[in-house]
Amino acid sequence: MKQTGIKGDPAVFSFKFVTDFIKLEAAKGPVIEAKIRAKWLSLLCPADLNIAFTLRKEDTRPQGMEYVNLVAMNEPGYWNHYFFNSWQYDQETRSRGWSVGPNIELSKPPKAMVPVVVYSEFQKKNLLDRWKGYDPNLVTIIPNIIDRTLFYPGQRAGHPVVGWIGYDHPSKYTKGAEVIPYLAKRFPEVTFEMVHAEPPKFKHEWMKEPLPNVKILTAVPHSRMPEIIRRWHALVCGSKWETGATHVREAMACGVPVIAAKVAALPEVAGSQMLLDEMKWGHPPATSRPYEWTEPSLNKYADALSVLLNDSAKAKRLSEAAIQESLRGEPQEIAKLWYAFIRKCRDHYSK
Repeated sequence: MKQTGIKGDPAVFSFKFVTDFIKLEAAKGPVIEAKIRAKWLSLLCPADLNIAFTLRKEDTRPQGMEYVNLVAMNEPGYWNHYFFNSWQYDQETRSRGWSVGPNIELSKPPKAMVPVVVYSEFQKKNLLDRWKGYDPNLVTIIPNIIDRTLFYPGQRAGHPVVGWIGYDHPSKYTKGAEVIPYLAKRFPEVTFEMVHAEPPKFKHEWMKEPLPNVKILTAVPHSRMPEIIRRWHALVCGSKWETGATHVREAMACGVPVIAAKVAALPEVAGSQMLLDEMKWGHPPATSRPYEWTEPSLNKYADALSVLLNDSAKAKRLSEAAIQESLRGEPQEIAKLWYAFIRKCRDHYSK
């Protein structure tokens, strides 16, 4: 394990990320984020900080985390930071000495004004709109880390392949799965690969008939995602809501051009890419299902994809711009933001 600051040394501040899923094998964003933070914040940890991540009592150390300081959830002597504002922080009765974020359920504000981490300006604005009177100085923006030892450019597939990453439950419509069947019918010569975090539950709603050029992948380990993404000629992001859009930035790090609606945090993440204006979703009869993209909006995705597939110079420019913009997720730079946040907790809110 990497030796940095030692717990108990008065010159060292001990900070613990509280989560119960560091061992969990899953493709969902929060699990992936936790593991990537554990890796890089441990590897780069400065000597004045002692950073730990929690492990359930019955779990053994996950493979590849030999350098991560893993402790019990209730290990004393640490500042507690909760990824989620969920049951995990219900144990807190103090008004200081703990923090939350960035996986935040805005319907559940904390019982005290404590430091909060969010992914984006968009998420910060939403939080301050919902948590009336919350001190904006307590809210720090820290994007997710993009592990560039995994995500980097590679060889495209020999024929056009377009990707999509998301899920259709528990939220049916957030990730816009309905975009891909629409595009698959418009572009029968293109292969569309949909990577679902879990086996889809509502495929019968968003893909009502078999489409031979749509391939559905499920529960793909994060370590396998780069080899899949690098083959793509484009990532189509159908999302109507994103607070961090890490999967978009990971695709950009691979040099994959992105087509997405200009909504939520996507302009912050993919401002150099093909962002579609005035996109709308609605209820029947405008759409077949509530909150699906309307026909004119789906057509904008199709128009953008047609341009991208038929203009190699534009595709090259977008690829280069994607790589450059993805550098905002560099591990060293994001780690600096976390360490600054941790020291802010130590210097201003721990007494």
